[in-house]
Amino acid sequence: MKLLRKALTFRASSIGDSLMGKYLLENIRAEFPDARCGLAVGSRGAMIRDLLAAYPWIEVIEANRRSPRALFTLVKRFWRSDFVCTLYTGGLLNLSTKLIARFLARRGALIGFIDRSPVNKFLYDKLIYLKPDRSSVPRLLECDALRAADIPIVMEQMTFKYLPQPDLLARFGLQKKGYVVVGLFSGADARGLSPEKRQELVDALAHAMPALPLVFIGTQKEREQISHMHLPQNSKTVETSVQEVSALIDDSACMVSLGTGTSHIAAILRTPLVVLVACQGLQWVGTDQYGDAPIQVFCRPEMCPHGHDYSGYGPCINAVDMDAVAVKARDMCTTAQTLTKAT
Repeated sequence: MKLLRKALTFRASSIGDSLMGKYLLENIRAEFPDARCGLAVGSRGAMIRDLLAAYPWIEVIEANRRSPRALFTLVKRFWRSDFVCTLYTGGLLNLSTKLIARFLARRGALIGFIDRSPVNKFLYDKLIYLKPDRSSVPRLLECDALRAADIPIVMEQMTFKYLPQPDLLARFGLQKKGYVVVGLFSGADARGLSPEKRQELVDALAHAMPALPLVFIGTQKEREQISHMHLPQNSKTVETSVQEVSALIDDSACMVSLGTGTSHIAAILRTPLVVLVACQGLQWVGTDQYGDAPIQVFCRPEMCPHGHDYSGYGPCINAVDMDAVAVKARDMCTTAQTLTKAT
């Protein structure tokens, strides 16, 4: 195997996609510890840097056409890279990303995934076909990219580290394993709950676990929507950084969430997770993705018989029995608290 000095991966500007990029780069670093490793995103660079603050060896570069200086930085740091991988998508990856990736990669070093573009064969050195039986499982696709470059997969299971947050629980008046983190939003209506179903979920959780504080997380816009809901008296709505929310999830008895970036953090940290997932996102929560992580998935895929319905709030997630979600969360919290007392 040739020496690998620079490795770069392009990612969508989200927590889940960036965590997968980290997994890819960790395997590369295990084989080539002195390699310069970069993760390029088109926006939200500050959030991704916060997410990966415990991994200073990963250079996060936010580069787009509106910022020529950032593009110059990307070229300066990663021109003639020995490994460049573009992201997989269910649609069509934009041509500009492919062209900059081709420009940065050495001949033989550019890896990508098949989409509908007819120009792929002229740009890429190695193309990965999405197999029907595993076409969308992100971790397995990362492994396919590593194998295409003859890089051994040292880390089968994903891990995640965050910086210590020693005063966090005291700041919010919480006790370790004595609260439930709740994420009511997924970033898109088609993958989310209607306002009525959000309230139904909150009411069910409050009824099933009246003694446990519900800790609501989200963006500023999401927290504003939460403030207009009827919440249990002992609940808290918190404003946190990505590092802080990671610690908050890790110390909780359980997380109840829609399928979104923070739920991926919970799964990797092995925090008990009850997750409501739209049918088009089920590949993110299976055992191929997170192994034996304690996850209970709720979804009604039969409600979208012709593929996921994007016309409004997804039927496959809004048809879920919220009382069943709350009971499962209560059971997982009880198990977590029992294990904590035993240790």
